Amino acid sequence: MNGIIDTGIMLSNRDTGHPDRAEQARRLLMLLMETERAIYRDPDIASTYLNQAISLLTVTKHNKQNPCRPRGGLASWQISRVDKFITDNISSSIRTIELASLLRLSVSHFTHAFKQTTGTTPLIYIATIRIKAAQQFMLCSTHSLSDIALSHGFCDQAHFCRVFRRETGLSPQTWRRLYASNA
Repeated sequence: MNGIIDTGIMLSNRDTGHPDRAEQARRLLMLLMETERAIYRDPDIASTYLNQAISLLTVTKHNKQNPCRPRGGLASWQISRVDKFITDNISSSIRTIELASLLRLSVSHFTHAFKQTTGTTPLIYIATIRIKAAQQFMLCSTHSLSDIALSHGFCDQAHFCRVFRRETGLSPQTWRRLYASNA
Protein backbone atom coordinates (compact mmCIF):
# COMPACT_ATOMS: atom_id res chain seq x y z
CA MET A 1 0.00 0.00 0.00
CA ASN A 2 1.67 3.22 -1.09
CA GLY A 3 -0.48 5.56 0.96
CA ILE A 4 -2.55 6.89 -1.93
CA ILE A 5 -6.22 6.03 -1.91
CA ASP A 6 -7.90 6.22 -5.24
CA THR A 7 -11.28 7.85 -5.04
CA GLY A 8 -13.08 5.17 -6.97
CA ILE A 9 -13.54 7.39 -10.00
CA MET A 10 -13.82 5.20 -13.03
CA LEU A 11 -11.33 5.92 -15.79
CA SER A 12 -12.15 3.96 -18.90
CA ASN A 13 -9.88 1.52 -20.63
CA ARG A 14 -9.29 3.56 -23.77
CA ASP A 15 -9.42 0.58 -26.15
CA THR A 16 -12.70 -0.93 -25.02
CA GLY A 17 -14.51 1.99 -23.44
CA HIS A 18 -14.99 -0.06 -20.24
CA PRO A 19 -13.20 0.15 -16.91
CA ASP A 20 -10.36 -2.32 -16.54
CA ARG A 21 -11.57 -5.12 -14.22
CA ALA A 22 -8.16 -5.70 -12.62
CA GLU A 23 -7.97 -2.00 -11.82
CA GLN A 24 -11.50 -2.09 -10.36
CA ALA A 25 -10.59 -5.03 -8.16
CA ARG A 26 -7.42 -3.26 -7.00
CA ARG A 27 -9.36 -0.08 -6.16
CA LEU A 28 -12.06 -2.02 -4.34
CA LEU A 29 -9.52 -3.98 -2.30
CA MET A 30 -7.64 -0.78 -1.47
CA LEU A 31 -10.84 0.97 -0.34
CA LEU A 32 -11.87 -1.95 1.86
CA MET A 33 -8.42 -2.24 3.43
CA GLU A 34 -8.42 1.51 4.20
CA THR A 35 -11.93 1.19 5.64
CA GLU A 36 -10.75 -1.57 7.96
CA ARG A 37 -7.80 0.56 9.13
CA ALA A 38 -9.94 3.66 9.72
CA ILE A 39 -13.08 2.11 11.19
CA TYR A 40 -12.09 2.53 14.85
CA ARG A 41 -9.80 5.52 14.39
CA ASP A 42 -12.13 7.72 12.33
CA PRO A 43 -15.61 6.41 11.48
CA ASP A 44 -16.31 9.35 9.13
CA ILE A 45 -13.35 8.48 6.91
CA ALA A 46 -14.28 4.79 7.07
CA SER A 47 -17.79 5.71 5.92
CA THR A 48 -16.34 7.70 3.02
CA TYR A 49 -14.27 4.70 1.92
CA LEU A 50 -17.28 2.39 2.14
CA ASN A 51 -19.39 4.79 0.06
CA GLN A 52 -16.66 4.88 -2.57
CA ALA A 53 -16.50 1.06 -2.62
CA ILE A 54 -20.26 0.84 -3.01
CA SER A 55 -20.12 3.38 -5.80
CA LEU A 56 -17.41 1.36 -7.54
CA LEU A 57 -19.50 -1.80 -7.32
CA THR A 58 -22.55 0.02 -8.65
CA VAL A 59 -20.62 1.24 -11.70
CA THR A 60 -19.21 -2.27 -12.24
CA LYS A 61 -22.69 -3.82 -12.15
CA HIS A 62 -24.00 -1.26 -14.63
CA ASN A 63 -21.15 -1.98 -17.08
CA LYS A 64 -21.81 -5.74 -16.97
CA GLN A 65 -25.42 -5.14 -17.99
CA ASN A 66 -24.38 -3.11 -21.04
CA PRO A 67 -21.15 -4.66 -22.36
CA CYS A 68 -21.37 -3.05 -25.81
CA ARG A 69 -19.33 0.06 -26.43
CA PRO A 70 -21.58 2.99 -27.22
CA ARG A 71 -21.19 4.37 -30.73
CA GLY A 72 -20.22 7.94 -31.38
CA GLY A 73 -17.54 8.34 -28.71
CA LEU A 74 -14.00 9.57 -29.16
CA ALA A 75 -11.18 7.42 -30.49
CA SER A 76 -8.33 6.46 -28.17
CA TRP A 77 -5.91 8.80 -29.99
CA GLN A 78 -8.32 11.68 -29.38
CA ILE A 79 -8.52 10.93 -25.65
CA SER A 80 -4.72 10.65 -25.56
CA ARG A 81 -4.39 14.05 -27.22
CA VAL A 82 -6.83 15.58 -24.71
CA ASP A 83 -4.96 13.95 -21.79
CA LYS A 84 -1.63 15.32 -23.02
CA PHE A 85 -3.09 18.81 -23.45
CA ILE A 86 -4.55 18.74 -19.94
CA THR A 87 -1.28 17.51 -18.42
CA ASP A 88 0.77 20.11 -20.30
CA ASN A 89 -1.57 22.93 -19.26
CA ILE A 90 -2.56 21.79 -15.77
CA SER A 91 -1.62 25.07 -14.11
CA SER A 92 -3.69 27.24 -16.44
CA SER A 93 -7.37 27.58 -17.23
CA ILE A 94 -8.57 24.88 -19.64
CA ARG A 95 -11.84 25.50 -21.42
CA THR A 96 -13.99 22.97 -23.24
CA ILE A 97 -13.74 25.06 -26.40
CA GLU A 98 -9.95 24.59 -26.38
CA LEU A 99 -10.30 20.81 -26.10
CA ALA A 100 -12.90 20.73 -28.86
CA SER A 101 -10.77 22.82 -31.20
CA LEU A 102 -7.78 20.61 -30.42
CA LEU A 103 -9.73 17.75 -32.05
CA ARG A 104 -11.39 20.02 -34.64
CA LEU A 105 -14.88 19.29 -33.33
CA SER A 106 -17.73 21.57 -32.35
CA VAL A 107 -18.11 22.09 -28.61
CA SER A 108 -21.45 20.29 -28.45
CA HIS A 109 -20.25 17.29 -30.48
CA PHE A 110 -17.03 17.10 -28.46
CA THR A 111 -18.86 17.31 -25.12
CA HIS A 112 -21.36 14.62 -26.10
CA ALA A 113 -18.70 12.27 -27.52
CA PHE A 114 -16.39 12.90 -24.55
CA LYS A 115 -19.09 12.06 -22.01
CA GLN A 116 -20.06 8.98 -23.99
CA THR A 117 -16.43 7.79 -23.98
CA THR A 118 -15.36 8.66 -20.44
CA GLY A 119 -18.68 8.70 -18.60
CA THR A 120 -18.08 12.22 -17.33
CA THR A 121 -18.05 15.81 -18.57
CA PRO A 122 -14.81 17.43 -19.71
CA LEU A 123 -14.78 19.82 -16.74
CA ILE A 124 -15.17 17.03 -14.18
CA TYR A 125 -12.51 15.00 -16.02
CA ILE A 126 -10.09 17.95 -15.89
CA ALA A 127 -10.83 18.49 -12.19
CA THR A 128 -10.14 14.81 -11.50
CA ILE A 129 -6.77 14.98 -13.24
CA ARG A 130 -5.90 18.18 -11.36
CA ILE A 131 -6.81 16.60 -8.01
CA LYS A 132 -4.71 13.49 -8.73
CA ALA A 133 -1.75 15.68 -9.69
CA ALA A 134 -2.24 17.81 -6.57
CA GLN A 135 -2.36 14.64 -4.41
CA GLN A 136 0.97 13.49 -5.83
CA PHE A 137 2.44 16.95 -5.23
CA MET A 138 1.09 17.08 -1.68
CA LEU A 139 2.83 13.81 -0.85
CA CYS A 140 6.27 15.08 -1.80
CA SER A 141 6.15 18.76 -0.83
CA THR A 142 5.37 21.00 2.09
CA HIS A 143 3.94 23.83 -0.02
CA SER A 144 0.85 25.54 1.32
CA LEU A 145 -2.55 24.44 0.05
CA SER A 146 -2.95 27.87 -1.52
CA ASP A 147 0.25 27.42 -3.57
CA ILE A 148 -0.80 23.90 -4.57
CA ALA A 149 -4.23 25.17 -5.63
CA LEU A 150 -2.80 27.88 -7.85
CA SER A 151 -0.11 25.65 -9.38
CA HIS A 152 -2.72 23.06 -10.34
CA GLY A 153 -5.12 25.43 -12.09
CA PHE A 154 -7.64 26.21 -9.35
CA CYS A 155 -8.90 29.77 -8.87
CA ASP A 156 -8.04 29.83 -5.18
CA GLN A 157 -7.70 27.61 -2.13
CA ALA A 158 -11.45 27.55 -1.44
CA HIS A 159 -12.18 26.27 -4.96
CA PHE A 160 -9.45 23.65 -4.57
CA CYS A 161 -10.89 22.52 -1.22
CA ARG A 162 -14.44 22.22 -2.62
CA VAL A 163 -13.35 20.17 -5.63
CA PHE A 164 -10.95 18.07 -3.53
CA ARG A 165 -13.69 17.18 -1.06
CA ARG A 166 -16.10 16.36 -3.89
CA GLU A 167 -13.55 14.03 -5.49
CA THR A 168 -12.13 12.33 -2.39
CA GLY A 169 -14.63 12.87 0.39
CA LEU A 170 -11.91 14.50 2.51
CA SER A 171 -10.51 17.98 2.89
CA PRO A 172 -7.02 18.46 1.41
CA GLN A 173 -5.55 19.01 4.86
CA THR A 174 -7.10 15.83 6.27
CA TRP A 175 -6.00 13.85 3.21
CA ARG A 176 -2.46 15.24 3.51
CA ARG A 177 -2.28 14.33 7.21
CA LEU A 178 -3.46 10.79 6.47
CA TYR A 179 -1.24 10.05 3.50
CA ALA A 180 1.82 12.31 3.64
CA SER A 181 3.01 10.53 6.78
CA ASN A 182 2.53 7.11 5.10
CA ALA A 183 4.47 7.97 1.96
